[in-house]
Amino acid sequence: MSEPVEAIAEKRVAWIARLTFFWAFAIVLRLIFLQVFAHEDHLERANRQHDRTFKMPPHRGEILDRTGHPLAVSIRTVTAVVNPQLVKNLDFFASIVGPVLHLDPAALAAELRIHKELERSTILRSRVYYQLKRHISPEEVDSMLYLKRNTFGFLELHRDSLREYPNGSTGAHVVGSIDWSGDGNSGIEQKLNAELRGASGDLQALTDARGGKYFGFFSKPPVEGVDLTLTIHSVIQHEAEKFLEEGVHASSAAYGSVLVMNPRNGEILALANYPNFDPREEIPRTGSGKQHALERRRNYAVLAPIEPGSVMKVVTVAMGIDTGRFTPETEMNCESGSFPRPGRRPIRDLGRHGVMPLSMALVKSSNICAAKVAIALGPDHLWDYLERFGLGRLTGLEAPSESRGIFKPRHCLDQDGKPSKIIDQRNCWGPASHEYIAFGHEIGATAVQLARATAIVANGGYRVKPHLVLSKSRAKRGGGSEPVPVLFQQPERVIKPETAHIMRRLMQRVVDEGTGRRARLDGYSAGGKTGSAEIYVNGVKRSDLNNASFIGFAPVENPAVVVVVSLGRTPRQGGAAAAPIFKNVAQAALRILQVPADRPGDAPAPARSSEPLPDIDLDDEPEPEPPPVNLIAEADAPRPFSPLLQAPRVPDFQGKPVIAVLHEAARAGLDVEVLGRGRARTQNPAPGEFLPPGRRIRVEFRP
Repeated sequence: MSEPVEAIAEKRVAWIARLTFFWAFAIVLRLIFLQVFAHEDHLERANRQHDRTFKMPPHRGEILDRTGHPLAVSIRTVTAVVNPQLVKNLDFFASIVGPVLHLDPAALAAELRIHKELERSTILRSRVYYQLKRHISPEEVDSMLYLKRNTFGFLELHRDSLREYPNGSTGAHVVGSIDWSGDGNSGIEQKLNAELRGASGDLQALTDARGGKYFGFFSKPPVEGVDLTLTIHSVIQHEAEKFLEEGVHASSAAYGSVLVMNPRNGEILALANYPNFDPREEIPRTGSGKQHALERRRNYAVLAPIEPGSVMKVVTVAMGIDTGRFTPETEMNCESGSFPRPGRRPIRDLGRHGVMPLSMALVKSSNICAAKVAIALGPDHLWDYLERFGLGRLTGLEAPSESRGIFKPRHCLDQDGKPSKIIDQRNCWGPASHEYIAFGHEIGATAVQLARATAIVANGGYRVKPHLVLSKSRAKRGGGSEPVPVLFQQPERVIKPETAHIMRRLMQRVVDEGTGRRARLDGYSAGGKTGSAEIYVNGVKRSDLNNASFIGFAPVENPAVVVVVSLGRTPRQGGAAAAPIFKNVAQAALRILQVPADRPGDAPAPARSSEPLPDIDLDDEPEPEPPPVNLIAEADAPRPFSPLLQAPRVPDFQGKPVIAVLHEAARAGLDVEVLGRGRARTQNPAPGEFLPPGRRIRVEFRP
């Protein structure tokens, strides 16, 4: 008998109810799993879809000169990037985007194809971006935004910055340059890269389906880069580079450097090298062009120690006077030009000098007399004074890879660290090293080290720390800036003030009467010392090439500047090659700094002879005549009014470019504040007006 229809219907309803129950129970279990056990995972996945973190690059700090003129600034730009993995049709994409960015479509497609294949072999597939073009123009930005909204939603525009150097190549070795990634690769840009760069911030942003931001906040604000004000004076720097280039060509030198420093506090007013470079040109990544670019960025004043030659006699004579063993009047036997030494070649002078006072030995630049001072005092005394003058020690200048010079240890040491009985003169001082170091052999110094040593004589006996950074500041959020502390090293007395005073007078005689006569200034007294050292090429001595140098300061009584000139591989010697550069640079620096002239009028000091000066570091002139009996009366007599103290008239700079304005201002000894770029449009004071003492001319430039 068949089952009643009602019973069958009840069974079906029961099965449907059971299935409905189990289905509902499974849904409840799934909801419990999703909302309880997998809640955090799904919340994170949801956040990744609409909550993104963007790296916000900081603004790289500006670099200014001591007058506030910008040397390096960053301009906000935009860079177009794309993830090649998201591009389905590379050729179509390149045919649209290439013309917009003024790129070759075929080359762009090929680059994207290579980059896409490369990414597929890495674990960073979705995170590696290809830079389509950096620093795109405003018109290109508008076009890319249009394509992003309507065609290629995966296009991205990132914030970027372009480093601009308003002075071009002026001061390039000081300021330096940056590479394609925005990091410094030379100069201050490299040495203080971490401070200038700052630190990136994190921007948390809510995005829509197309990736557009509609709400954001900083989870970590960016730390803006530090702004630096350097001790460099742009106009003095420009003049130093100009005269250095002229001097290098005139003397057929391979390279050269000039350094101008304030001897009282160590502030570097100019640091020039030749050859120079344009910091706006990036270093090629490969090939011979990379090596050439790196060579031009070589900062010879900091990196390349040279054998100073006769310049070292300043330290030797100062040592003799400071210890009290010698006075300027101490009679020295210069052995008629040849000083026999046991077991080795004699020490020689170019001139055949007999007995003369120590002061005249310095004026005549006698190697023999310098060696005799070192012999009389011994090697330990010379070692001590070389350290006092900072030779063989880093100056701490804010420049990358500074050289400590060539300075061998005093003693060779054994395995226990004690003085060894076996002396290897390649690694330490030999028994006679102090005799040759006394006149500048077996030792090497950089231009910065020589400037520090010269400043000791110029400032009255204090060793100062050369430095390039005058002040630091950082932009505050909301506007304004706050100072960043800068530590300055206090000067340290290393020789007696009387010794420094005597040495200044002796070095003045070197300029007025001796080997440095080409360094005489117009209207100012100056002191200095020439130096020439033969060089070795591949271990072979080249008697036809010299490292020529000149160290000096002006005015003598109260020096305002120390100037060091160094020329590498020139056939001429220091008095002929380096001294004229010193004259031109020191003359310009004193005029620009508005230092009052200390000699009557503008006429140069009277020459002792009208004959051409010899191209050697020594001369055979007769002893100077005794001073006139009325010398004191003449010194006390009132000096005529110097025209350098008159208020000058302001030139007309209208329509001229920045370089032309700086050059004309330098010639007139005027201080100019430059604002903007392009050509001069307005200036204050107006052309033709008198410029009051201490006031600068404000010139505004516009395209």
